[in-house]
Amino acid sequence: MGVRLPTAYQGGAMDTCSMPSACSQDEATEQCRLTELSRYAMTQDHSDPSLDLITNLAIQFMGADIGGISIVYQSQIWLPSRVGLAPLHVPRAGSLCTWAVASGGDWFEVDDALHDVRFKDNALVAHEPHYRHYAAATLKGARGYILGTFWMMWRAPGLCADDKKLLLQGLAKMVMETLEMRYCNDVTGMSNRKVFLHHLQLGLERSEQPHVMVGYVDLISFRQFNDMFGRDAGNEVLRVAGERLTAWAGPSNLVAHLGGDKFAFALFGEHQVQSDYLERLTNDLSAPFTLARGGTQAMHARIGVEHHDLPYRGAAATLLDAADTAASSISSAHMRTTVKEFGAELLAKSRLLYELQGALAGDIRHGALVAHYQPQVNYAEGRLIGMEALVRWQHPARGLVSPGSFIAVAESSDKIYQVDLQVLEHVCRDMRAWLDAGLPDLPVSLNFSRRSLLHPDVIGDLQRLLTLYGIPGRLLEFEVTESLLVETPELLSPRVAEFRAMGIRIAIDDFGTGYSNLDAINSFSFDRLKVDRQFVHGVASNKRVAGLFRLIQGIAEVFDVELVCEGLELEEDRAWLAERGSHCVQGWYFSPARTPRDIAAILAAVKARGADAPPLSLDELRALFR
Repeated sequence: MGVRLPTAYQGGAMDTCSMPSACSQDEATEQCRLTELSRYAMTQDHSDPSLDLITNLAIQFMGADIGGISIVYQSQIWLPSRVGLAPLHVPRAGSLCTWAVASGGDWFEVDDALHDVRFKDNALVAHEPHYRHYAAATLKGARGYILGTFWMMWRAPGLCADDKKLLLQGLAKMVMETLEMRYCNDVTGMSNRKVFLHHLQLGLERSEQPHVMVGYVDLISFRQFNDMFGRDAGNEVLRVAGERLTAWAGPSNLVAHLGGDKFAFALFGEHQVQSDYLERLTNDLSAPFTLARGGTQAMHARIGVEHHDLPYRGAAATLLDAADTAASSISSAHMRTTVKEFGAELLAKSRLLYELQGALAGDIRHGALVAHYQPQVNYAEGRLIGMEALVRWQHPARGLVSPGSFIAVAESSDKIYQVDLQVLEHVCRDMRAWLDAGLPDLPVSLNFSRRSLLHPDVIGDLQRLLTLYGIPGRLLEFEVTESLLVETPELLSPRVAEFRAMGIRIAIDDFGTGYSNLDAINSFSFDRLKVDRQFVHGVASNKRVAGLFRLIQGIAEVFDVELVCEGLELEEDRAWLAERGSHCVQGWYFSPARTPRDIAAILAAVKARGADAPPLSLDELRALFR
């Protein structure tokens, strides 16, 4: 497995000459060795501090004059670490490291290179100060091929004692472990994301092929497989998936294990040929896996791809991100291996995500998230009883963007917790401003996503914000959708208990749109039942809607909780609700969502009436929000 530099861009100094004929290796073995090298994102522009530390230790304990780590390519040697030597790379021809690699052993030593004809032209030997004694432990990759050497040199001739030989060999293993951890995935041994993007960037700039197809592979339901069969079985599936992907891509293309259940590939060649080739990949990945414990198990994947003509002057990461976006847009409900190309729709989504990330990070060029508040009223008692916080994106070009345009993007890209947390902070900040102004305190409800409600940090972050702004928990209410309650009651119930222990109220939102499972809602305590708009709008004129509403109203009575009707817009619907004793509502009939400044003015008007003022009439209540 691993990444092989495509032959289309194995150019430059790395393929201009061969090893000296006296130490030439079997051509196939040498090619495999060079392929193994491509698993590491080794560049020629800087030294590695971690490797420098190991080299300095070796020089100190060995008593050497100079030392370093040499990675032997086809015609050049790269030194990711060197002490006492300036160049980052040197020609392979005539080098001591070339002979060490050719030896095929674990140890290579020359007692006096000055009198060895093989090294008469080597600059370190032939020129002052004439380094003469050379000792090297070879560096072997995971597949046994020698990639280079960990070497020491002395001005005086000599041979290493056994203890120093063992020391250098032990440190050489540490060098390889460092390289493996930095550049390779520890489960599959495949190149990691950093290496993949490094070689992909080279390919985009140097390939002689006309086109590249970059792919992102996400195994479906791998986490459930891990939970069911154990981590060892999961790792075996990852290894087999990697082997299948590598065999499919072939030696002239790129593959990598990005981590977890995510892989990547890049194919260089003709566009049409690549597209036809994808069908083979779907078949290969969908073939059942044989489990060590017996039996077989099918595994499927979401595969996103991005095509681009070459040469491409942009960043490799841009193409991989586009493929990732395409893969993320495939529903996991498709229990089969599915391919989707990045297109205009996904390009817009990717752009939106980029701007959303900027807004979340505080980049004013992309605007900012803001909280607006829709009042909730009890019109029978003529008073304001609370508000629901609704997120908006104040965008410099798009204006005020509704959540329907960006929440799905945030959820599919793991940004939803950041969104929810920012909204929560906005709410706490606004409530603090209203309280400091002496305005009436009213509870504010928030819609948190499933991922946010169950996020491991949510309790700590919630406590931090409540403490920071001095907001009592009783002024917050979290809305839990009915569908979420039914899907994950065993996870949600303990979390709800934690919220309630902080004084936070709980409302079941969108009731009637899910399974209406009484057993599920009976699994924890809640304070409010919010009726979805579809059971409120038109209730006065639709017998079926009216019948369903009465069922929901009966459930609220059974659980002795407040019933709040969302989406009230029409007078005839309000009158119908009033006849049936349902007086707590939210909707455009009274007010749309309002800015924090508008809410401050509304609260000020409520305060100005005084505590002993009579309840507002229906008309006065509506006028309050105008």
